[in-house]
Amino acid sequence: MYALALALALLLPATAQAGPRRAQVGVVEWTAPTPTNDSVLAVPVDSQLTILVGAQAPGANAVRVQIRINEMPGGALETEDGNPARATYTWTPASSKVGDHRVTFIAVASGLPIGAAEPRTFVIRVTRAGAAPPPPRPGQPPPKKIWPKATVLSDYKAETYKWAFVTRRTAARRGPSRGSRAFTTLKAVTPEYFPNLVQTLNETKFRNGQTWVQIRLAVLPNSSVGWVPRGSLGQYQTVRTRLFISRGGLRATLYRRGRKIFSAPVGVGQSRWPTPRGDFYTREVLSGYSAPAYGPIAIGISARSPVLTDWPGGGFIGIHGTNQPGILPGRVSHGCVRMRNGAIMRLNRLMPLGTPVQVR
Repeated sequence: MYALALALALLLPATAQAGPRRAQVGVVEWTAPTPTNDSVLAVPVDSQLTILVGAQAPGANAVRVQIRINEMPGGALETEDGNPARATYTWTPASSKVGDHRVTFIAVASGLPIGAAEPRTFVIRVTRAGAAPPPPRPGQPPPKKIWPKATVLSDYKAETYKWAFVTRRTAARRGPSRGSRAFTTLKAVTPEYFPNLVQTLNETKFRNGQTWVQIRLAVLPNSSVGWVPRGSLGQYQTVRTRLFISRGGLRATLYRRGRKIFSAPVGVGQSRWPTPRGDFYTREVLSGYSAPAYGPIAIGISARSPVLTDWPGGGFIGIHGTNQPGILPGRVSHGCVRMRNGAIMRLNRLMPLGTPVQVR
């Protein structure tokens, strides 16, 4: 999926006085949901950490506040300059990053005689999946209570995945905050009028009681993720299955708890109508087609064709049967994945809704 690493440095004017001196603090102030200074934020490897910060200054629109990071171990920073200003920092650390890392945010404003807030420094404690954070070193005070609280919902290493129905129309946002930019609308029904469901990836709970859920979305670009309020989703459901589709090997393989339980040859998209690569999930099962080319059933997934966007519903990709089994395996479709009818019926019995689908 999508991640852009940014490294931004902002140098404040140096003073001509000799010797150390505490930096002047201006009227720029940090605002919620900025964590307190020296907060310890724990994140397991291969899980996404999200830090939200805000700052403002008197002067309303006449003053422009900017939030920057002067150093960070990796990840991406998305900023919304203005008054108030907001920033979202996201990072998914690899196993090589286990340990403590520091990240410092600074906020400055133009048009003020002293236009800087006291820097905010946080400790990012990267732990191995399932491991408890290491205790503080001797002589150090115990870490402060960690806010926001992050929970992994879909764990690919543990082969445990969660999904939920969408219970009401809501905006999906870039970060876990109503101040973060909305980029698509999530509806309670699919274009085929089935109850809409989403794969839930991570959950973040803030001190004020608000809880946001990171979800996988059925939009272009494929494999997109966004954040929605917890109240817009129903109860979490758990699956232990995962479908892997190899475009090069022309084969679909279903795993349960990491063990292969199904495999079948498939047909995939032709070169001009490719089956999209990415991470998706199953969200509906359709039957009763009058066209025998679709076979007895079609399993709708969250993938969309990047070239057939004018098709009904937006060019969604499905896994379905066929009335021409002799052409399989091969590159024969407009992007959908075709199976022999007996195989698609068996797959449907073994694979519940909400199952992650990896196309490689």
